[in-house]
Amino acid sequence: MPIVEISVVPIGTGSPSVSTFVRAALTVIKKSGLNYEVNPMGTCLEGDWDRIFSTVKEIHDALTQMGCARIVTTIKIDDRRDKNQTMKGKVTRVTDNT
Repeated sequence: MPIVEISVVPIGTGSPSVSTFVRAALTVIKKSGLNYEVNPMGTCLEGDWDRIFSTVKEIHDALTQMGCARIVTTIKIDDRRDKNQTMKGKVTRVTDNT
């Protein structure tokens, strides 16, 4: 199962603040049913490839409808195929003191 971190930057909104757009993106993510974790610089998603990328498209569609003239999205993918991994498991392996 891939773990994908996305960072969406709306451009051409008339304001340096992007929190309204990030909240709208998060609403799309919540509706997707994907497991997700918000961090200060983006959002990590885990789940099916098709659901993840259709969710990214839905985010772009939602922000466009809000008036974004341009959207830059950075995507980082961890696609480990030799064993199943989760976001929580990756964090636990490096933070567990035992």
